[in-house]
Amino acid sequence: METIRYTKMDIDHIISVLIDGGIVAFPTDTVFGLASNMDEDAMNRIYEAKGRSFEKALPMMCDSYEMISRVAEVNDETKKIIEAFMPGPLTIVFNKKDSVPDYVTNGKKTIGIRVPDDEFILELIRKMKAPLMVTSANISGDGSLLKWEDVYACMNGRIDAIVCEDARGDKASTIIDVTDGIRVLRDGPLSLKEIKEILE
Repeated sequence: METIRYTKMDIDHIISVLIDGGIVAFPTDTVFGLASNMDEDAMNRIYEAKGRSFEKALPMMCDSYEMISRVAEVNDETKKIIEAFMPGPLTIVFNKKDSVPDYVTNGKKTIGIRVPDDEFILELIRKMKAPLMVTSANISGDGSLLKWEDVYACMNGRIDAIVCEDARGDKASTIIDVTDGIRVLRDGPLSLKEIKEILE
């Protein structure tokens, strides 16, 4: 399989690839991402492309608070954080709603969700009318990638398509878990201090 190279102008073709269960690499506001729809077979292809452990659930990208609230348990405190920092470089780990199939989270009761500050990705999600499963576009264990040429070099033949433009950030998103208080799982562009100030 040869990986097809697209630009953001090819959004309808990219949506068709995703709807058909294909894997697409695209630039985000943080690092380069690897995306699929929520179909189990499509998600499994991301694991295979990256060599990622199936014990690690894939994060999800949504386009709005409304979409997040359809798949995750959101309280008033977490809603304030969403309104302050999303879209942006923040991934929040929520308790998932029972309506989300267990395979989406590899049997876990939690799910990590981000709203990217990137109009192209938000438009993809809006047009698909469903969240995307998105993780970093790199071989598992290697560092995150920012340039499309580097992603193409390691993913050509492993994925269906790539959007040929560089990512705009320089590090992956901050990850916080809000299922029992607030704790940082991965340091990133946003600090815990900044996040907690919103709640004071």
